[in-house]
Formats: sequence, structure tokens, C-alpha cells
Amino acid sequence: MTDPEATGSRVNGSPQLDERRLAAATLASLPRMGPATMRRLFTRWPDPLAAVAAVRSQRAADTIRESRPDATDLVRHWSACLATINVGVMLRARATHVYVAGNDDYPIEVELPDRPAVMFAEGARPDAFDRPRVAVVGTRAATPHGLADAYELGGVLAGAGVTVVSGLAIGIDGAAHQGALDAGGNAIGVLATGLDVIYPRRHGQLHERVRGQGMLVSEYPFGTGPHPSRFPVRNRIIAGLADVVVVVEATAKGGAQITAGYAIDYSRDLCVYPGSRRNPSARGTNELLRHAQVVVDPDDVLGVLGLTPGERRAPQHAGPTGSTPEEHAVIRALGGEPATVDDLTSRTGFDPGRVAVAVAGLVRAGKIRRANGLLWPM
Repeated sequence: MTDPEATGSRVNGSPQLDERRLAAATLASLPRMGPATMRRLFTRWPDPLAAVAAVRSQRAADTIRESRPDATDLVRHWSACLATINVGVMLRARATHVYVAGNDDYPIEVELPDRPAVMFAEGARPDAFDRPRVAVVGTRAATPHGLADAYELGGVLAGAGVTVVSGLAIGIDGAAHQGALDAGGNAIGVLATGLDVIYPRRHGQLHERVRGQGMLVSEYPFGTGPHPSRFPVRNRIIAGLADVVVVVEATAKGGAQITAGYAIDYSRDLCVYPGSRRNPSARGTNELLRHAQVVVDPDDVLGVLGLTPGERRAPQHAGPTGSTPEEHAVIRALGGEPATVDDLTSRTGFDPGRVAVAVAGLVRAGKIRRANGLLWPM
């Protein structure tokens, strides 16, 4: 019989913290450790207990000397820290999951060479890792149309049982997560800070919503604040966790382009929403067209993911009739006549994102159809 603590499974709703997970978390929490150094240690000593022993005896200095010229002094300091550090108290108090590369529950494929050696995660839905996963990324300087597209995509993906992965940044990331959460679905937010640090500050409520309906993930220890160097590194985790990466709106340079590059390197399906050549917020998206699949509708993304219509479940928040209040409002706003999305936005008083999600649900339910740029009641 398998020992639940050996596998890190959940008992009575709490994540288990066996000695190897605790050792890995302790290493990740040492000052000035860093993801690359962690990978070097784990490459040399895959067992976290052996890696801790190598740090304690200071044998680890030779392994990291090539990339850390101060290796001797640094490992000596780490060895002293091991006598006082007690990260387990915080992990247990916060019910933090510790995912270690090589364990069966580690959610990124083994073949990715730069995957994190250790990831911390917190949230109510660890099963979010078990579902199909789509990363939705884009610019912070998003247009209203880009935000509406991201919100709609997040909602439709969630309604199909797909976990939406993103970086919780302002703009496209946040809109995609809001759409997924408003549809009652799961989300995974990948942070470039410790799990106890909220960044950006204006997304504090969104952080808590993701924690309540999904999982927050980071490779950085508690107390790690934001730094420009950490965000590009974080983006490899977004791509690594995803089955499909979708760029909704991206400038010529920025994090979304970096995530798209990782998606290509990792052989992930890369999809893009094309934009106007006059829209600077879509310049990077359009430059990706030669490397990606063009999608113009959320259902296109579900097709790339390989979900057939019969495999797409209804949104969790749908009522007994399968319709949301927004969908009822859109039907009433149509009034039996064709209309544009802008018409429906004006008539319902909802923001474009909510209307877009409602329209997508009604199209899937066969209650309206798209034709000639208009929405037609059935």
C-alpha cells in the first residue's frame, strides 16, 4: 500500500509535507539560491535529502562554482542557514503544496530542461492541474477589444472544463482570469513573487479569487518581491504548464512574446488572435502569425485543444435551463432581430466582455448564430 506522505497526496483536505518535499522547499528558500542554481543541485543530486546533505557538508560548492564565482562563501553561508531555517512552519500554516521535479504529481513534463526544480502552490483546487490547460497571455496595454476577447476566451474555456493559465498581470492576463472565474471555472496564476506577495497590488482581489477557484503557483520562496528579471523567467512556467498557448494581443516586445517563444521551444500549440496593422498593441501578435495558428473565435481554441463538442461541458454557474442571467438579457436585447455585439452591449448595459461570453454560450447552445457580421436569433 502506498504511503500518502511519500506521494504528497492530500489527506483530510490538507497537502502532505514529507521529508523530501520539506528538504526541497528548504533549499529553494535559502538566500540567493535562484532557479538556475536549484537545477544544478538537483541535476547532481536528484534526491532533495542528498542535495541538502551536500550543502550542509559544503560539497555543493564545486557543483555551482561554474555559475557562481562566490560558491565557497555562499555554500558556507547556506550550511549555517540550514541550522536555523524552518520553512515547514509557514508551509503548514498556509497549506502550501510543494511540487518537486521527478515526483509523480509534478505538473510539468520531465523533458523540459529548464523546468523549476521546485514549485510552491496554494489554492482550493489542486485538481486544476488535472484538466486540459490553456495559457492566455498578452499585453498590459490592451485595447478594450483585446480585453473583451481575453475575457470571452477565459469564460468559454472554463465553460468547457479547461483550466486557464496566466500570469495575473494587468491587461490580457487579468481579463482572461476574470472571464474564467466569472464562468465558474478553474484558473492557475503563475507568480514572479513569493506566494505571500501580491503583485500588482491592484489585483489583490483577483489573487484571492484565483486562490479560491484554482491555484497560485511560484518557484520563489515566501517573501520574494517583484523584480524585472523574474518576470521573463516566470513565463517559461506559464508555457510549460499549458497544453496550448494563446496570444490575444501583444506588442512587439514584452512578456507575451517571451511566453510565445517558450511555447515554440516546448512544442506547445501556439495560437494568436490577429489584429489591425494600425493597432500597436497587436503588432507583436501579428508578427507571430508565421509561427502560430490563427484563431478568431474561442471555439477555434477548443478545436486546437482537441475537444469535440460532446466533450465540452456546460459552465458550472449555468442555471437549470443552461442559461445565465447575461444570456437571458442578450436574448431579450435581440428582440427577435439580428444585431451586432456593439448593439447588444448598448442595449444590455453590460461591458463588452460579459456580452461576449454570453454570446459564446448562446452560440454553443444553438440559440443564436453568427452570420454576415451579425448575431441572429434561432
